[in-house]
Amino acid sequence: MNNKLMREGLTKFIESIELDISEESRGKILDNLERLWSDVLLSGYAQDPWSALSSRQPAASNDPVFISNIPFVSVCQDHFLPFSGFVSIGYRPDREIVGLSNIGKLVHMLSARLHLQESLTSEIADIIYKSISPVTVGVYMVAQHYCMKARFPAQNITEVITTSFRGDHRGGNFREEFLKIVKKRTDEHV
Repeated sequence: MNNKLMREGLTKFIESIELDISEESRGKILDNLERLWSDVLLSGYAQDPWSALSSRQPAASNDPVFISNIPFVSVCQDHFLPFSGFVSIGYRPDREIVGLSNIGKLVHMLSARLHLQESLTSEIADIIYKSISPVTVGVYMVAQHYCMKARFPAQNITEVITTSFRGDHRGGNFREEFLKIVKKRTDEHV
């Protein structure tokens, strides 16, 4: 990430608003914005998401694993405004499992990039599926988008739900079981 170029762009953006602020205040705003964008909101570009799932161990069984309501914040690539919510992930292992905290780390790394919700959901499923080769994997994401909140305040509680499945999710009714568990956990969380 080119922080010098980012700061120049942020400077022009702040100038275009024509705020009546001191140079000291302008400098502090620019410092804060630069740190927020480079160190938090877009920090995922400096990380390798494939490394998040490097801690693996042999699977003791192929019983499904469900992780629900992992919080995330991402930035919409269309509007450069945040969207945030929760991700639930389930997979049926084949030969390997991955450390549970590493799933959260993967979500954090990927969400700290520019995305559409649909692409973020798919990318999480792809990396899990390609990394540990489970029989099946499902990702369920529910989020609120600040572009909608800003433009349509009456839609302040609108949630967008996306899902993505990889592998053979037909066997053993994995898809239905996963969605049933996610719905129950999501309802309890709200």
